[in-house]
Amino acid sequence: MRRLCCWSAASVLTLLGASPLPAATILERSIDIEVRPDGSVSERERLRVRLDELGDFSSWSTYPVYLDENRELVSLSASATEPGGKTRQVKRRDQDTHELAMSGELHSSRKFRTVSFPAVPVGSVLAIDYEVRERPYFPAGAVDLELSGVRTESLRVTVRGSGLRWRIDGKRPEIRPQEEGGAVTVTASGLVPPTPVDREPSQTGAVLRYAWGDLKDWEAVGGWYEGLLKDVPRGSEAVRRKARELIADAPGRRERLERLTDFARRQVRYVAVQVGIGGYRPASAAETMDRLWGDCKGKALLLVDLLREAGIPAYPALALLDLSGRVDAEFPAPIGQFNHMIVAVPADDLGLGPEAPVSGGYLFLDATQSRGALSWLHPAVQGQEVLVVRDGRGILVRTPIRHESEGRRLDVSFDLSAEGESTGQVRMDLSGAPGDAFLDLATAGRPQEVDRAIREVLAYHLPAGAQLDGIVWQSTGGGVPAVTLEAKVRIPAGGVSTGPLPPLPLPSMTALPAPGILDNRTVPVVSTPFTDRVTWRINLPKDSCSVDAQEVAVDNEVGAFRQTVKVEGKTLTLERSAGLRQRWIDPQAFPALKEVALAESRTNKRRLRVGCQ
Repeated sequence: MRRLCCWSAASVLTLLGASPLPAATILERSIDIEVRPDGSVSERERLRVRLDELGDFSSWSTYPVYLDENRELVSLSASATEPGGKTRQVKRRDQDTHELAMSGELHSSRKFRTVSFPAVPVGSVLAIDYEVRERPYFPAGAVDLELSGVRTESLRVTVRGSGLRWRIDGKRPEIRPQEEGGAVTVTASGLVPPTPVDREPSQTGAVLRYAWGDLKDWEAVGGWYEGLLKDVPRGSEAVRRKARELIADAPGRRERLERLTDFARRQVRYVAVQVGIGGYRPASAAETMDRLWGDCKGKALLLVDLLREAGIPAYPALALLDLSGRVDAEFPAPIGQFNHMIVAVPADDLGLGPEAPVSGGYLFLDATQSRGALSWLHPAVQGQEVLVVRDGRGILVRTPIRHESEGRRLDVSFDLSAEGESTGQVRMDLSGAPGDAFLDLATAGRPQEVDRAIREVLAYHLPAGAQLDGIVWQSTGGGVPAVTLEAKVRIPAGGVSTGPLPPLPLPSMTALPAPGILDNRTVPVVSTPFTDRVTWRINLPKDSCSVDAQEVAVDNEVGAFRQTVKVEGKTLTLERSAGLRQRWIDPQAFPALKEVALAESRTNKRRLRVGCQ
């Protein structure tokens, strides 16, 4: 499910291949939205943009208006006024209509009416006025109040309609809402979008969400979606027959679940088709199985019907597939919130281990995953609010985080000569999303591309100048996608041959946020949870050696970092581990995050000093 209905100019221009919006100034942006008694919506927008720099025109020269089967363009006019006052109207021949399919989509009903402005100098003002009428599938909508990277001198957004409810997500002091007479009006002046920062949420600007009618809670939203499913043919004999065939000799519920999930994931290709209501309602399970391809909704519904035939209850669950976004749980509406569908299976009596992605009593399965077993859920769907649709209602459940399954393990063993030269072996295990990504590369890439990628990955985690030879890799299988990379390594001498051994630079796999990004930060930190481990085993050239390194241990609710060092005979062993347990970290948790990040940062900066008698 990738139904997107609320587009900012910045996001649309990016999709159309245009440059990001630069430092032009929006002099006026006015949007008037009216919810009519028949449920249709009229949207009028007035936009005035001043070109301040030479690069502004190339980015604003083509302006898109989003349309689809449910959004009709009523009127549109545009012009460009030069600094001297000359106004040039945009002719009908300078308007065009484009269809746009996202990556991986076979068909889409998305369209854009584009306006091409005539070339004008810096200081000119581009103007556009248009009206669109829409009959939404769900009584809700949203407006991005800020355009990425652009200052807005004057903003006014009004939404009016009977039974209106609204909320501003990401509200800022400059944005002033006022409710009166069945309408809400949001105004702002001198609105400057926040400066982008590292690991920020995908949605950083303020958003006005609005809805109307009786669907006021998540339970009702689930009921609305189940109503859409009633129009989808169910109970196909072909689907029942396939389910019986797949589980014919399966002895238990766990085995039946594994076989049916494996079929939906690996035998049915993922192909997105987003046309009209098809952006929300799936194709029938029979249709998906017959053609052996479907989008996330079609594959999920097929898996639900297969499992039910096997006596395993299963339910569709609307989800947000976004590593750096999240659902606004305080505003029940699917519009602009969900873009994916997975499957929720009651977890009782399935014989699952603690590593399984179970939360709220449900095991969550993503039928679009092509790798992994029941125990793996892609991190883009971990720690997200999903809407389980069952029994005529919706239940909002947060999916679990399984950071132990996501990460890297680096093992380096080498012999260190008195001159400081090192020879040995390096091994890296990639688990979860990193393993899945490598297998994608290995499947699609040429051998030389795979070899180059392995060299780059290993070299990044070794001292400068390290030389690699005998590179091999293998998939290690199991319930989570995993890959092992191995190579012989030689590290040239870094010091003189007499006196103490030179300090040893031992890079770690830095994945925690840098402590400095937390200073004066007001937006959450969003990062993929993980668990990384590093082990260095160094065979020293002499007995009676000591090491100048600290034992470090920090562990809190956000993450952990640990370092241990020991010398036994001639073997020095250094182990480091780092982990992040949360995906979305709000400012109140920054002290805990900074404690862990500082421990890693300070430890990584120290070189290992070894003294031998």
